[in-house]
Amino acid sequence: MSFNRIAVYAHRGWASSAIVKALISSGAPVKVLYRPGSDVSNLPSSVATTEVDLENQSQLVNALQDVDIVASLVGHDGVQKQHAFVKAIPKTNVKLFVPSDLGLRVSDEYDLRVPVSKAKYEVEKAAKDAGIPTTVVLVGSLAESTFSIGIMGIDYPGNRIIFTGDSENQELNICTRNYVAAAYASIFARTPPAQLAGRAIGISEIKATGREIAEVLKKKHGKEPQIFRHSLEKTDQEIDHCIQTGSRLSLSWYCRKAWGNGTLVKGVGEDIWEVEGYKNASLEDLLLSGKLEPYRNVAPEARAAFMAAFKE
Repeated sequence: MSFNRIAVYAHRGWASSAIVKALISSGAPVKVLYRPGSDVSNLPSSVATTEVDLENQSQLVNALQDVDIVASLVGHDGVQKQHAFVKAIPKTNVKLFVPSDLGLRVSDEYDLRVPVSKAKYEVEKAAKDAGIPTTVVLVGSLAESTFSIGIMGIDYPGNRIIFTGDSENQELNICTRNYVAAAYASIFARTPPAQLAGRAIGISEIKATGREIAEVLKKKHGKEPQIFRHSLEKTDQEIDHCIQTGSRLSLSWYCRKAWGNGTLVKGVGEDIWEVEGYKNASLEDLLLSGKLEPYRNVAPEARAAFMAAFKE
């Protein structure tokens, strides 16, 4: 089975840098598309790089020649910019578009109130409407942010956890950054694009209920974690407030709600990709054996807001 020729946009992010590294290590021909002024000096000299202004359609179309798969790895601020790829790809021979997601499937109109979720949905819909074969990768939640900064209502260093709705008994789907990177390489390096088109591929390294996480916190700290409880009604109120005030914390509250009502695991879907030969991490590995890697730098005000939620 031959390699796919892969173009990647957004290579310097916390998750994207690991994904790009894994794709390069897979042996697949990788071309990194980078915005004017971006630093590509950390990439191996063997990797093709092309400066691209997404607003320059002719430049983007030229950059996508001799490419089989376009993988966008933009963060939340860049999601809407992906419409440039939707306009450009029909003018090329690109066989598959992989827009940035790394979350969970959201299609309910009520849940699309969350701005970044709506923006992702609109990009995917535009691609499909344009007849572009599309694949998304869904992870549920990333281990490093889940346990380190309070975004999901878990304060691993502080031995605290928020049970939202029924999250005490509902499973959380968790993937480490390294697992996500390995999954991207496993999925896209050699799999024929026609076998991937139209799929929402879930990846799952760890599944654990809130109770199971609390038990591991107890082992780590030698005492019961401090437990708080939030109703699903409270999360809806907080989501509404965030949207009305323009706060970016709406996604955090939404993800807690999705965990608490059982839709987070369902949102990863049933098309789960197994990364062959990869040794999955466990809760014990991450929280007891010190294998949890640091998360990216988070603005102090955002971290403070996450931690402020630890109250009834």
